[in-house]
Amino acid sequence: MSENIRENARLAYGLAYSSASKGYLGAILITDYKGFPLEFRYTDPIVPTKIQQVLYGEGLEKYLKIDVITDSLVKALSKDISVLFVQDEDLLEYKGKEIPIVRLSSTKMAPLSGPGDHQKLKSNELLLQTSHAQNPVRLLFKEDFKCEGPDFEAIIEKIIKAGNFMDVDEPLMRIQKTLELVCEQKL
Repeated sequence: MSENIRENARLAYGLAYSSASKGYLGAILITDYKGFPLEFRYTDPIVPTKIQQVLYGEGLEKYLKIDVITDSLVKALSKDISVLFVQDEDLLEYKGKEIPIVRLSSTKMAPLSGPGDHQKLKSNELLLQTSHAQNPVRLLFKEDFKCEGPDFEAIIEKIIKAGNFMDVDEPLMRIQKTLELVCEQKL
């Protein structure tokens, strides 16, 4: 792997979180290829009023997660990102900047042959083997995204290179733990 790719690897991980008592908040963590934090942004908790709950109805949670939390976090980043990995499938609907958003999740599936091997599940979903030692991860793209072509290959290449050094979905767990600390006011 060239030094230039290592230096430029900026993997973004985003999470929208809801706490029954504290409201909604979110965070984006940008890491290098080893998973070390380069930038971290989070929102203060948002507690919708009773009027907002009535006016937005069932759409309130999606509105807060996508249009308020994710949009404000992406706009606050100091540098552009080339891909955003999320845990929540709702965040695939974000339409702000033209950023590929990928739902990244671990699986208990048997490992595929080797790093880089993938198994298509749907036109916008696949299993990807990121290292020899781990189970494949599941990648779900926006509904209109096709798992082919240069944009797709660039995302896969970044994930595989990062998989040489880290568990690629582990930063999402770190964000979750951090947001729990924020909610508990232990920071």
